[in-house]
Order: sequence, then structure tokens, then C-alpha cells
Amino acid sequence: MIWHLKRITAPLAALALLGAHAAIAADAGASSPAVQIHGYMLNRMYAAQGASPEFRTERISVSALAPLQDTSNAYVEVYYHPWAPGSSGGNVYLESAYYDTPFAGGRLRVGKGRGTTFGMTPAYPNRKTTNYGIVSEAFTQDRVQGLQYTYQKGALDAGIAIREGMRLGTRNIGELSGDSNRVVKPEPNQVPHLSFRDLGATGDTSDKLEIAGRVGGVWPNGLRGGVSFLVGRVDKRDLANLLSTAVNTLNPVGGAGTALIQTPTTNKTRNVVGFDVEYKSPCGFVAQGEFYGAKASLVRYNAWDVLFGLEPTRGNMRYYVRYSQQNIKHNADVPLTANPLSWDTRQVSLSVVQTLRKNLWLQYEAEINDEKPLPGIPKRKNNLFFVELFTGF
Repeated sequence: MIWHLKRITAPLAALALLGAHAAIAADAGASSPAVQIHGYMLNRMYAAQGASPEFRTERISVSALAPLQDTSNAYVEVYYHPWAPGSSGGNVYLESAYYDTPFAGGRLRVGKGRGTTFGMTPAYPNRKTTNYGIVSEAFTQDRVQGLQYTYQKGALDAGIAIREGMRLGTRNIGELSGDSNRVVKPEPNQVPHLSFRDLGATGDTSDKLEIAGRVGGVWPNGLRGGVSFLVGRVDKRDLANLLSTAVNTLNPVGGAGTALIQTPTTNKTRNVVGFDVEYKSPCGFVAQGEFYGAKASLVRYNAWDVLFGLEPTRGNMRYYVRYSQQNIKHNADVPLTANPLSWDTRQVSLSVVQTLRKNLWLQYEAEINDEKPLPGIPKRKNNLFFVELFTGF
């Protein structure tokens, strides 16, 4: 995830000026509330198959919230990844830059930030584990840019967005970001899987717009859920990569017969239907489930997960377990090949959170990963365990 200055469009620059204006007004004794500065950092100790144990600062986040008139606000957040190689364009990523305001009985968000109108938004309160997991990586992890409108009244919880489309890219299962020890060929430890991406290394989103929406409900008994849809078009560059036998983003191994799509096509269909549900009991039991079925040109695939957790009302410990799958529908157009994007993947995530004090906790997390490669290709050693210290400030 790399921040390229050319991607900061005029509206985002305007937001930065807006935040600066609010700060100056507050310092001058104006009636506007002062800008609120927050941040956090993640420090980890990794132990993973195929890599030596190591300590690492994983991420530093700094954000600014500028309250404006009529409960509107401007928000900017920047990530710094110390492990990212500066030679590839930098290690700073513009995570969010948006203006949020009341509109037509709901709220309108303009700019870049979390997707709030499709599926289960994978912010910390929702995803529970600190790593996203393969389902969020596939469909909801990356930030979106455009117009997002959300509406809540009574039990109704709905939203719709017009936004820049995502590229078809990959995420790596069992990844230690920036660690070349686990990506050595011919048998790297990591296994890439198909994901919607803001391809930060090149600064590219899709050349197509997309529409995303969700209709759901929130009920007093602790139950919430919804149905989501996404309609867009496959970027022409991604379609070329799906059909190519050369090494590229969607064909990590290259060679004849390893293109994800085997049949020549001009089909640019891209759509997703999703379902999400969550239940929280008064005693601290948590259950979640997500399912997303997708079509990208001739590729049909789905990803789903279930999570169970205990968040006791007393004590300082929380416990979670999540099971996830991503499955490719194999046929003559998309057969099982040496291309790892054609492999079905499985993941079990185990996480324990120990709160030390306000805004300070330890998270112990393990990922057990499995894949179903082409017969004759060995499975990858891609399990990992880490301890993370979260520090908010």
C-alpha cells in the first residue's frame, strides 16, 4: 500500500485545507471545536514457518478529525509501514480523506475511506482478529473512493455508493509483509488468492466506476445483518492478465496453461452478492458470518467465514476463533492449474486479546492455513503466529 502524490486529487487536497482551516480557527478562539488528533501503533513479534522469529513495528497511524457545522466533519488518516521498501515508491499510505455530512435523513461521505455500504465493514470492532482474514482480504479490506450514502431509521440499516472500481489483484495467505524470506521461488511459503485491490504499488484503481449497496437491519436483541450487492466492470488490463500465460498479477507462476481463464473472451462482467450477520448476547457471546459470491469475467468464486467469540463483561480477556474459505468454481474455462489463484484455500484464525489498560492491549494470534493445489504440487508451509502490542494515543 503506497501513497503516490499524483493520487491526491483536488477534492482530497481541499479536505486537507479544510482541516488546516479548522485548526487555525480553533487556535484563534473561534467557536468551531478544535481538531482532534489520534493515532496508534502496532508492534509485533512473529514466529512463522519458513522464517526466523523477528520483532517488527507493523504499522503507525495518525489521524485528524475536524468537527464542522451541523455535525459535519472532515477526516484524514495516514498509515506508515516501516517495513515497506522506500525504493518502490514510499512506505506512507493515505488511508482516509473524506468529508462526512448529514444528507436526506442519512449521511453522505465524499472522498476516500472504509467501505460502509457493502458487506461487513472490517474495522477493529467488526473483524475481532487484528489480521483481516481471507474473506475481508478478498472483498472488503481496501479503502474505497467516491460517494457513500448511509441511512438508518428504526431497524433499517441501508446504504449505497458510487465509487471507483477496484482492480483484480491478490493478497497472500500466511504473509509477513515485506519479508522476502517467505517468497523465495520455486516454492514460496505464501499463497496468493484473488482479491479486489486498490493496487497501491502502482497507484491504480479500475478504469470503471461501480455501484455498491446494502440493505439490512439492526435489532434490540443484539442481532444485525444485511444483503449486499456490487455491480461493475472488469478493468481491461485485468481481463488481459486473466487471459495471459505470462507472469503478472493474476498469473504469479506464468507458463502455458496457467492463465486463470483458458478460453479467449471479451466478457467484462463483474458482480458480487453478499450476506452478513452478527449476534451479540448480553453475556458476551459473539457470532458472525459472511458469504460473498462473485463473478469476474468467466471466473466464478466465493468466500465465506464464521466467527465465534467470548467477550466477558468481567476481566480483561477476549477470545475468538474464525474459519474461512475461498473457493474457485472449476470448469473448462477455469481449470485447476499450477496458477495458485485456481486453488481453493482454507484458514483457521485463533485470537486472544489481553487488555492491559485503556488503549493498550496484547493480542496473541495464530493463523493455520491450507490450500488445495494441483495434484503433484506440494502444499505450502504458511502457518504463522504473532504477538501484537496495540498502543493508542
